[in-house]
Amino acid sequence: MPPAETPLRWAALSLPRQGNTAAEYEDAWSADSTAGRFAVADGASESAFADLWARLLAEGFVAAERPRDLAGWLGAARGRWSAGVMGLELPWYIEAKRDEGAFATLLGLGVRCPPSGWPARWRAVAVGDSCLMQVRGDGRVRAFPVGRAADFDNQPPLIGSRGTKVPAARRCSGSLLPGDRLFLMTDALAQWFLGSHESGGRPAEALAALLFAERPQAAFAAWIEGRRTDGALRDDDVTLLGIELGSSADKASGTGI
Repeated sequence: MPPAETPLRWAALSLPRQGNTAAEYEDAWSADSTAGRFAVADGASESAFADLWARLLAEGFVAAERPRDLAGWLGAARGRWSAGVMGLELPWYIEAKRDEGAFATLLGLGVRCPPSGWPARWRAVAVGDSCLMQVRGDGRVRAFPVGRAADFDNQPPLIGSRGTKVPAARRCSGSLLPGDRLFLMTDALAQWFLGSHESGGRPAEALAALLFAERPQAAFAAWIEGRRTDGALRDDDVTLLGIELGSSADKASGTGI
């Protein structure tokens, strides 16, 4: 558990795809800065009740006793999804989709802060193409699980809400030094981030400015729409979660980083 003298500060921003309402947003995020756990998930829009499934995955990771052991908590998440949707009266074509189950990607992160001294440590697990970006103060970027903008496609690995199969997950770990930032993001934003970085841009500075803005959600919405309009960002649900270590004078906060 991160101690009080090095609290984790974080902020989350999200936006549905263009023309959709907040109720149609199918990404999800969850955070517990006291436990040092964070997650984002991206529901597959072609499946039924994907928004609920993405939320249950993100919340399930953050709440689990051993979150990186997917086999230990996926069954309970699947049970909650089934309890929420299997008794609903639905048109036949939606009922058929429901019976196939919902699908989503998942990126989960745990951060462990030492009682004193550095470095802190992080560990991540991923199924699919929601991504973690670790950015050093000198601009170096470490990306997981997708390392290049060209590597994104339309068929990422997904976690299903039905059955008992535990999908193969990728795992990664690293150290966290003063000045480092961690960004969790769903695929459209992650692809933009890596493309900008590969072209010599400073995407981390752009995202940090949004998280620090006086009205972050409004700034984020305007910025996303601008990137969609100029063709730099695919039109999809977008989720961003930013994390950094605070100092002893800070309090753990969900309102900014």
